Amino acid sequence: MIWEVLSEEEKNRVLLKLLIHVCKADNIIAEQEFSYLIYVCKNLNLSPEIIREYAQDININEILPMDEHERMNILYHLLFIMNADSIVDPKEEMIIYQLAFKLGFTEAMTRDFILLMKAHKLDELPAHAMVEIIRKHNN
Repeated sequence: MIWEVLSEEEKNRVLLKLLIHVCKADNIIAEQEFSYLIYVCKNLNLSPEIIREYAQDININEILPMDEHERMNILYHLLFIMNADSIVDPKEEMIIYQLAFKLGFTEAMTRDFILLMKAHKLDELPAHAMVEIIRKHNN
């Protein structure tokens, strides 16, 4: 099965599962991470009850998109959830590297994104900083 044949709900569920996987890397879903998960559920029209189900699911072999916009959207969410509690745990970093690689992003670009997240709280993140990283690595 490929990404394009998934329904919007199935795609949204994949994103939520990936986000929960990152949250669980340090064996705790912090309050800020949980708030972000609730926010994502609300915006994607998913029941927050799914969080509980996915928090117990360890299978992360998900279908991922090929479209650059969709891949970048997933990576952004992964980076935001990693930094939601303002603590970038090394285990979370490793999962971000693994998922970014599966999404087709280079190690260097991923490293720059992680360093950006480590340097700023989400509410203090410079507006164009992420776009500048993309420009740097796509030129």
